[in-house]
Amino acid sequence: MSISIVSLASGSKGNSTLVFSDSTAVLVDAGISYSRLNAALRAFGLSAAKLDGVVVTHEHTDHIAALPRLGKETRVYAHPKTAEAILRRQGELHGYTEVDFYEGGFTIGDIDVIPFRIPHDAAYPLGYSFRLRTGAQVSVATDMGKPTVGVFNNIRESEVVLIEANHDLDMLLRGSYPEPLKRRITGGLGHLNNDMTALFAERLAGSACRTMLLGHLSENNNLPELALGAVCGRLDARGCADITVAVARQDSVSEVFEVE
Repeated sequence: MSISIVSLASGSKGNSTLVFSDSTAVLVDAGISYSRLNAALRAFGLSAAKLDGVVVTHEHTDHIAALPRLGKETRVYAHPKTAEAILRRQGELHGYTEVDFYEGGFTIGDIDVIPFRIPHDAAYPLGYSFRLRTGAQVSVATDMGKPTVGVFNNIRESEVVLIEANHDLDMLLRGSYPEPLKRRITGGLGHLNNDMTALFAERLAGSACRTMLLGHLSENNNLPELALGAVCGRLDARGCADITVAVARQDSVSEVFEVE
């Protein structure tokens, strides 16, 4: 029995991640078009109707764009405050499935879903860990303004972690974004820069983590080589050779990472 994770799209224009076992398929966010989402799922023998559910991290458009159509074909799981925010933003939320004490976690098929809080400027932003009864676990933690002990404690038992490396700080500060937007991105409820993500990587040395997939890279304020350089450089300085680092792209599907 194994659990796998693959990024279908990751970046400022839309995010969606597929987590699946031998018998269960769960989508984390649906921030790309419905047609593109279905096309990506077909490569895994899936479709929107064959998903066992979609879990939503927060209500920003780059995480929920396909929900109006997707919710007509599968269940949607979101914290009640996030569900309210989606309704205000999109005017509808089909397939919404209520969960008692959402933060306490729930089960979809044979996958235990473990939500945890992340610092971001949304109604009730969450990251998620996904665990089989065998203990195999993966996590998704993006859209964070700062690295927190709480997030670390929730992802350290995962062998594969999709984690944000949104921007290179110098590129952002020297770039053309208006100052209020720069302050939002760099604030405690904004997004992680490469150096912050590298600190996470250093802390994960010695944990269960064996693969870090860097996600949500800014198209305007980051480059894959800068994100990789920051994270790998800190791991190398720590002498940590047992964590592999890869980048999730906006316009392509990542490698499939399997944990047994």
